[in-house]
Amino acid sequence: MKKMYAYLLVLSLVVMTLTAYGQSLSLSGTVRDDAGQPLPGATVVVRGTTTGTTTNAEGAFSIRVQPTDVLEISSIGFQGTTVAVDGRTTVEISLNRSTATLDEVVVLGYTSTTQKNLTGAAQSVTAKDLKDVTANNVGQLLQGKAAGVFIGNSSGDPRTPPKVLVRGIGTLTASSNPLYVVDGVIGGIPNPSDIETITVLKDAASTALYGARASNGVIVVTTRRGAAGKTRLSARLNKGMGYLSLGNFGLLNGTDLYALQKGVFQRDRPTANVNDYLPTPETNANTNWFDLAFRPATNTLAELSASGGNEKTRFFMSGNYYQEQGILKGTGLDRFGGRLNFSHNVSDKFRVSINTSGLYTRGYDDSNGALYGAYTYLPYDSPYLNEKPYNPVTGAKRWYGRDNANFIYNQQFNTFRENTFAGDVLFKGEYDLLPWLSFSTTNRAQTSYYGSESSQDLRGNAAADVLGRLSDYSSRDYNLLSSNLFKFKQSFAGGHSIDGLAGYEFQRYYFESLGATGKGIFSGLNILDATSQPESINGTKTENAFTSYLLQANYGYNEKYLVTTSFRRDGSSKFGRNRRFGNFYAVGLTWIASNEAFLSSNATLNNLKFRLSYGTTGNADGINDYAAQGLYNLTGQYAGVPSAFPTRIENPNLSWEVSNNANFGVDATLWNRISVTVDLYNRLTNNLLFNRPLQGTSGYAFITENIGAVRNQGLEVVLSADILQKTALKWRTELNAGLNQNRLIKLYGDRTLVANGQRPFALDKPLNSWYMRRWAGVDAPTGDPLWQKVNADGSVATTNNYNEATLQFIGSNANPKLFGGVRQVLSWNNFELNAFFTYAAGVTIYNGDRNLFDNDGAYDRYSLMALQPGWSRWEKPGDVATHPKYVIGGNKNSQRPSSRFLESGNYLRLRNISLNYDVPKTWLRRARLEGVRLTASADNLFTVTKFSGIDPDVTETGEVGTKYPFSKKFVFGVQLNF
Repeated sequence: MKKMYAYLLVLSLVVMTLTAYGQSLSLSGTVRDDAGQPLPGATVVVRGTTTGTTTNAEGAFSIRVQPTDVLEISSIGFQGTTVAVDGRTTVEISLNRSTATLDEVVVLGYTSTTQKNLTGAAQSVTAKDLKDVTANNVGQLLQGKAAGVFIGNSSGDPRTPPKVLVRGIGTLTASSNPLYVVDGVIGGIPNPSDIETITVLKDAASTALYGARASNGVIVVTTRRGAAGKTRLSARLNKGMGYLSLGNFGLLNGTDLYALQKGVFQRDRPTANVNDYLPTPETNANTNWFDLAFRPATNTLAELSASGGNEKTRFFMSGNYYQEQGILKGTGLDRFGGRLNFSHNVSDKFRVSINTSGLYTRGYDDSNGALYGAYTYLPYDSPYLNEKPYNPVTGAKRWYGRDNANFIYNQQFNTFRENTFAGDVLFKGEYDLLPWLSFSTTNRAQTSYYGSESSQDLRGNAAADVLGRLSDYSSRDYNLLSSNLFKFKQSFAGGHSIDGLAGYEFQRYYFESLGATGKGIFSGLNILDATSQPESINGTKTENAFTSYLLQANYGYNEKYLVTTSFRRDGSSKFGRNRRFGNFYAVGLTWIASNEAFLSSNATLNNLKFRLSYGTTGNADGINDYAAQGLYNLTGQYAGVPSAFPTRIENPNLSWEVSNNANFGVDATLWNRISVTVDLYNRLTNNLLFNRPLQGTSGYAFITENIGAVRNQGLEVVLSADILQKTALKWRTELNAGLNQNRLIKLYGDRTLVANGQRPFALDKPLNSWYMRRWAGVDAPTGDPLWQKVNADGSVATTNNYNEATLQFIGSNANPKLFGGVRQVLSWNNFELNAFFTYAAGVTIYNGDRNLFDNDGAYDRYSLMALQPGWSRWEKPGDVATHPKYVIGGNKNSQRPSSRFLESGNYLRLRNISLNYDVPKTWLRRARLEGVRLTASADNLFTVTKFSGIDPDVTETGEVGTKYPFSKKFVFGVQLNF
């Protein structure tokens, strides 16, 4: 009997154990780094399933598991690990820091993969690395942080976005902007406050699924998500000040300018009365117009977010406010944003998610010519009379400046306001049809409204002739997209696996605008009503549509050999009726050599991967929606009757601009400490969308055709290393570099050159090559300017006649040969010091400022640029100088465009330096806070450059005028986690 009871007891225990192991349980735990600090944002996934979560700010997580499950834990910058549940309900996990990041998830838009299995050239940047600088757009956040991505800034105005180029310029008159994808499908609102990661897709293997839209690269933005567990609250506040930074640029003060011009008068016009032209020394105003045009400017960022949920339902919601005054008085913006991301598992097979976001931006510009005036106004003039802004048009005292204007006076009366509202709703449903097959539908509706008002009061100078002017403009658009995909994934015995997708997309875009201008506006009345006279009216309506079929199939063997193939067929209403559809494809091959037996146990080489890809992508952006159609202009009248006249020739064969992309890449990790990625690429873009000029006798200005080809070739390097890894003081360095060579290899017919200002399109020349008169220096005996003249027999001479000088290619261009960024991170206990540099080299830019302010007396009623170190002005025969003789009224057109004003645009900029401090947890317990981070940072502290202007960071055009300067910012911030 005792034996039977014993058997029954053992059997009961076995049954209870088996029952327990067949039931799910709640597992909670904490993930820490190798220094014992909590690791937020780590991913915890049940192996072989889609069930997963992420750790909160304290590194804690909670997940529903089976007792026999195995967890896979990973985090960017750390070596992944696995943990068996083994029936436990709590677990402590530690991750070691690593540069390999092989388990890092890379979001490619339609799909995602790990860094280890990535076949294409794609680079991810996390929110932490993005948000070190103070900026309100994705481009400025990304500058210098992804190899091969050039970002140039035409203005420091907070309302002006930068220019983003991925692997060079591959077009002539179409758009060179990359495609933006937010949360998996084209479009969306990439509000910087909501970004979790950005992935830049560069080669055909990673971009081909976007086919006709991906010729200029793809920027994939993933927004923040909620995680299962306790609801977490986070509040962040940054407050800072921005200050004017003029770089190497400087103007002569009143005393120095007076001395120069007085000496010239006494030399050239000895009988003239100098005081008829110049102010007397006793009344010299010596005004610094830059001090009057610019100001210290505030900036504020406030964010509040909440996230949480359980195994079935997760949410993330946030609200944010960004305010930045421009350092130029009267400019700035305010932005309000909100987001709600919600996901719910209806069942084990059916999942839904809804992402909504809204953005409202208010911009203003009441500067009224202050930027131009700060550069050009003479220091002799004073903006005030009896402490009131002075009107030089109607005033009594003499105004010496050429334009006879005072922007401080006009700022009282002229205003510009703009408002933008953008809304986005994305719905996604996903259903598992079979264990290896799922279907998803993603649908996005996006709309925006823009309105602006420009008022010029009759009391100011700008519209005094029409007794005041008021302009109103408004536009709205909407974008509808539906993406429907079947996804499959299956593994087989022997290490074989396949996965991929097949789908259909449709997108429609609509835009309309209306603008009107009235004159004769009653002072202070900003309404276009019956009291005003109409001056102009205009309006636009336009729309386009895309339809797409896409297919991707991937094969893997034993985690060593990977093959990726993709195909996409796109049709667009923009193109001619004969060629609206285009086919685009890609093939990628990957060999993970470090998984081979002969390398798997190598202690030095932890990872070695080779990637090879080739494919085609297309471009349809930047051309008119009706570029292929024959059009009539219906805005005119004839004898009082509405009339029409032809304005565009039909081109039924207009079609896609196509890029052929080849890429070879190597990824390697050494000693679990150094990681390097190298990519070589060749990008040949054919059938360029080009507005070919037509003869005036045709009655048309141009016709849009597919002609020409551009080649971009380059090298990209990404290097990171943990220099100090296992000590209390940790030091990490990161570097990325991009080298690109660009060349136009085909035009049309027998053409070798097509006019385009100072940067014509020329066969066998890089785009943005400088074409102008070559400066030959200063004639020492006379002080005359000299230019190069090429005679008919090919011999070279010099001339002081500007019109005789030869227009020619100078041998330089505005494309940087090398650009990128460098980051240094030092951490010790709860402190972290982060320094980030950006740089560009091998670029020649045109300093157009010098046409006006380094003019040798041609514009003597403008202010004059101070001589840079190494510059000199000719004064007497025999002088070897860089600047011709200063002559009132100009010295033989010496100020006209020539290579004299071409300068090196090389620079190294400390883009940001920040010090972060995490308050110890023991100090926060009584306040019931889970974390507090204090931050002090500075942007644009210094720039090392020889460029004589304000800022060498410019767009791909390479032309610099009266540029709105970047500000030097100092920001203090605090982040609270509850």
